[in-house]
Amino acid sequence: MFEIKHRDGMARIAEFTTPHGVVDTPNIMPVVNPNVKLITPRELQKKFKSEVLITNSYVIYQSQHLKDRALERGLHSLLDFTGAIMTDSGTFQAHVYGELDIEPTEILDFQVNIGSDISTILDMFTEPTDNSSVVKKKVDTTVARAVDAMDRYGDGPSHIALPIQGGIYPDLREECAERLSRLKGSFYPIGGVVPLLENYRFFDLVNVIIASKRGLGPTGPVHLFGAGHPMLYPLAVLLGCDLFDSSSYAKYARRGDMMYPDGTRNIDDIEHLACLCPTCSDLTVEELKDLDTDEKTRKIAEHNLWVSYNEIEKVKQAVREESLWELVERRARAHPYLLKSLKALTSNWKTMEIYQPKGRKKALFYTGKSTLERPMVKRLKVWIRDSYSPTVCGPTIIFNGREDKKPYNRYLTREIKALSPEYSVNLLMQTPLGPIPLEMDEVYPVAQSIFPEDLNDEASLQKYLDRCDITDVIYWDGLETLESLDKVTGISYELMKVYSVCEYQFCRGAGEVLTNGELELVKNRRGRIKNVFLNGKHILSMRHYDGLFSLKEEGAILLHKHLQAPLLRVQVTEDSASYNAEGKNVFNGFVNYAWEHIRPGDEVLIVDPNDSLVAIARAFNSPYEMENYHVGLAARTRTGFSSSQS
Repeated sequence: MFEIKHRDGMARIAEFTTPHGVVDTPNIMPVVNPNVKLITPRELQKKFKSEVLITNSYVIYQSQHLKDRALERGLHSLLDFTGAIMTDSGTFQAHVYGELDIEPTEILDFQVNIGSDISTILDMFTEPTDNSSVVKKKVDTTVARAVDAMDRYGDGPSHIALPIQGGIYPDLREECAERLSRLKGSFYPIGGVVPLLENYRFFDLVNVIIASKRGLGPTGPVHLFGAGHPMLYPLAVLLGCDLFDSSSYAKYARRGDMMYPDGTRNIDDIEHLACLCPTCSDLTVEELKDLDTDEKTRKIAEHNLWVSYNEIEKVKQAVREESLWELVERRARAHPYLLKSLKALTSNWKTMEIYQPKGRKKALFYTGKSTLERPMVKRLKVWIRDSYSPTVCGPTIIFNGREDKKPYNRYLTREIKALSPEYSVNLLMQTPLGPIPLEMDEVYPVAQSIFPEDLNDEASLQKYLDRCDITDVIYWDGLETLESLDKVTGISYELMKVYSVCEYQFCRGAGEVLTNGELELVKNRRGRIKNVFLNGKHILSMRHYDGLFSLKEEGAILLHKHLQAPLLRVQVTEDSASYNAEGKNVFNGFVNYAWEHIRPGDEVLIVDPNDSLVAIARAFNSPYEMENYHVGLAARTRTGFSSSQS
């Protein structure tokens, strides 16, 4: 019922199926108070194209008139809305006003009986001020109620929302999410975050979301309760949140506050609307201010909704073009506390890295120091630090990389020819990303990045040299530098390049497998590698946009033969194997296991239960998603193998 269509790391564009239609995510659920309809549900659906909204079942339950109508005619008739409707249980009211005079089973039964598409259990709201023992008890109660709810309605037509609680304690958030995930629910809100939002505690919010996502694993959709301001949407979607309920559009309007992607401004302080939404396009700021109170409130609420939906559209476009990180970093600079949240992203980079591809088509834009801490950058830097092995024994020649000379090897052609393979040396570039082996300079994001020219850091270079115990260092200073070298024949630069890229892209040992023999490179007119042949067989083609390789049939056969399972493998069921061997895609639900180090976008070997090679594909999901999702694409097959080939 939740199928991912596009992704950018943890962010995803997906389709969520409900009894009243498909909801495209990420999306906003405007909050509708059945007693106070500032903008009616029909208007939301017709004017704003709202696919889903949220209302409070406890408010309806408390009004005998509304309760009777909802039970008699159904929730959708009561609200005059034909799309999907989620109902809250009254947990937030309990947080604000104290205990509710209703049993958890009673309010859940009511939601199901009135035809809610997404019914929420009465969970226990955890306050940021609660100590860990209090939070633990509330988590236990919430999980117990979730167990009871799934026993009663887990197979019913309505989705059951199982809120994740845990206060500001990441370990308890993760524990709660993990326990709820075992119930195999279909909708997971992250609750208890409104006090964090109200107090601009975005650093804590990031840690809460990350811990919740880590505990949940590959589930969805994930709903962030109370996140109604558009300035939060890019960050929350980046962290894997799919739906947001928004009462802010109305609350802010009642006090004259207009929402913008970078903050909030009161109408009395505005001289220029600075907005081209339909509402602002029809009114001047003076005309808006002169409206009577009710109409002015309504118009500001409309503006707030238009801005919110427009920001969601920007987020979706950023996901599709793989530029969401840039959008998040730009938006974070709109508020000091949002800027602080980037530090929380940095501390959680390993969790986010699982969902990040090794390469992409969109260049990396530097927006500040946080750019150097993105998971894709950290992965490469950590690999170079911990896993990269110099291919020859000899001194290390260090070049200073110029930002306007990328990829570096194209502007060092004379130097490379003079050094390789005439001298046994390793070639290292000093770059804004840190020290990079020259043979890796076309790998994303080294060449596919835009930095100021003055970011090369001597301190990071020295730190790298010390950590890797590199003492024989020579800084390149023109061809006369050759005079200080002993002429010991080394390995060709081209072989170093193929070997190192394969080690990084595929796994340890892949470089040896794919260079063990007579290597022949086909280059374009600019000297860039296009195809790699080994012993006369076409094994690899280089992708121009990220400097990584596409596996050809002979290359896949070599890797499959020499690398033991589960390396690089996605094992599918017997039924799927014959289907994939014909060149058709791999789908979730037919994957037995996937190697844990596969990342979205990786070249993978599709094998059957007997480990026979049936296809080459590019992973769409992480291994955990492949193994746990039941619908949607797992990997795009590029080449299928007949039984005789494999």
